Amino acid sequence: MGTWSLERLTTHSSDLNGPVYGTNYHAVFHLKYTSTTFGQFTETPRLDWHERILMNEYHNNQSWVFETNMYEHNPCSQTLLVWARRSIECYRKAAHIGPGVQKGSAVLQKLNGGTVTAADLGAGLTDGASQATAVRNYLKSHGGLMTIEIHDVPGINTPTGAQRKERLLLFDVGLVGGGLRSRAEQYLDVTGGQPAGTWRREFNCRSWARNTLAHGAMAVVPAPALVSNPRRPLFAAGECW
Repeated sequence: MGTWSLERLTTHSSDLNGPVYGTNYHAVFHLKYTSTTFGQFTETPRLDWHERILMNEYHNNQSWVFETNMYEHNPCSQTLLVWARRSIECYRKAAHIGPGVQKGSAVLQKLNGGTVTAADLGAGLTDGASQATAVRNYLKSHGGLMTIEIHDVPGINTPTGAQRKERLLLFDVGLVGGGLRSRAEQYLDVTGGQPAGTWRREFNCRSWARNTLAHGAMAVVPAPALVSNPRRPLFAAGECW
């Protein structure tokens, strides 16, 4: 059977302003598939997009914490769906078809870094199942390089009234089973009725400067259901874990 290796894991970020105040966070997984003469195609290791969210809601006098692998929790979210669609998106890119995801991307290259074209995969395929199969068959026969970019937009909706929210978000991302990992940290403190210029926003792409958020005498409550409830995966044809 063929094998995958995570060659590099790179990250970058930029400020996000508007209705949502936060960050554009990009994590780029550079994967290599080495094929074998015999055996079946092997899917990529599963994504581990681990988040720890610590929130203080001063206007409610409440504090909560939630932690999980978000890909297990909600694999079809707009942020993470590109991972489930990686083979389909690689075909669409090679065939110069527009992306089928709102955020992120996936690109397939030859082992020497050259471009994989629609002709290499089989031109004219229109459904996700056949597109994904074409990419998997190419990798099984030739090996290749797959680059998957996840674009997350962690932030807080612009607060209203006297709302004050302070949030620490800790990322620890990589692949299930080990290998390279990357940590990132976002800290936000926003208050309604105050100019955005007085709010605090910090983002560190490479490490954690904090690992906790003091909540004083606030009541510790469960995370909201909108955050904590898992979403059942509804994979379309060609999509997979």
